[in-house]
Amino acid sequence: MPNLLVLVPFCDEHVAALQRAAGPGWTVARRGPADASTPTAACSGRYDLPDDDLVRLLVRADVVIGEPAPALLRRAADEGSRLRLVQMTWAGTDKYTRSDVPFPAGVELCCAVGGFGQLISQYVVAQVLGLMQNLPAYRDEQRLHRWGDLGPVGSLDGARVLVFGAGNIGGWVARRLSGFDCTVTGVCRETSRPRPGFDRLVTLDAAAAELPGADVVVGALPNNDATAGWLDARRLSAMRPGAVLVNVGRGNFVDCDALADVLAAGAIRGAALDVTSPEPLPADHPLWAEPRCVITPHVSGGSFGRHRQTEDNICAICCDNLHALRTGDALRNLVPASAFDVAPR
Repeated sequence: MPNLLVLVPFCDEHVAALQRAAGPGWTVARRGPADASTPTAACSGRYDLPDDDLVRLLVRADVVIGEPAPALLRRAADEGSRLRLVQMTWAGTDKYTRSDVPFPAGVELCCAVGGFGQLISQYVVAQVLGLMQNLPAYRDEQRLHRWGDLGPVGSLDGARVLVFGAGNIGGWVARRLSGFDCTVTGVCRETSRPRPGFDRLVTLDAAAAELPGADVVVGALPNNDATAGWLDARRLSAMRPGAVLVNVGRGNFVDCDALADVLAAGAIRGAALDVTSPEPLPADHPLWAEPRCVITPHVSGGSFGRHRQTEDNICAICCDNLHALRTGDALRNLVPASAFDVAPR
């Protein structure tokens, strides 16, 4: 009898949907995070049972939904696991594709790309508007019981926006900003196919020339060798005065040390970071005390325990792939073998 192992805190309604998608005869085992009452526990990789017990469950599972440690997947494989699919509930796959522990041979890996764009795009718009209207600074003034005009503000009306990443998240950002009559340029590898919401598309190689004219720069890129550290001191310095930066993709896209210097010099209006490198930043990093910088702890996607729509989206992706296993259809968000740093799988 095939077995589905669910390691994330889906509600009963979602688990019932997973059961229906898997089809008759499947059993469902649910083992949630170590502290299901804490939203961050769902992303911690800590579960409410010892490693040995989790490995035994992985050995018996045909599909696992969640993000068990690569070393535990390897142990399960060595013990004769029949696992066919690891279905992640995260969009990023670095935990497995950039791990020193090879991913088990014969096991497919799918991610949850497409589940987060709706909410993350709202975070981006909120942060851009807040920084342009000096809202974080006014909050600081309120805490000091001070009433004063902090001077000029920015506006999204007719702004030039540069979005690094034209996939699900970047596409949602572009569509949200279109209501402000922004001109939105997307940065992506494939510029030939239409991408709704974008006025123009450029490659990463051409993106540096776009920075000096951008009022808003948004990072929504995956982590790879080409994107890591791309927004460095030289390129940050090329941004126009008054520009706003928001990073919601991968923390290592932005050189945080260089960003601290640029912000301290007043060279750009401000920055909002939902991701950093390292994550979290060291307690003594200057960005923590930088009044032009807003830092949030990787929460813009609003998954388990934070936002029902995102949970619905993730469940739909999982259901699609459980149904595909039953029918032989193509898996959604299948991670190609070429994405893995360590070979063989």
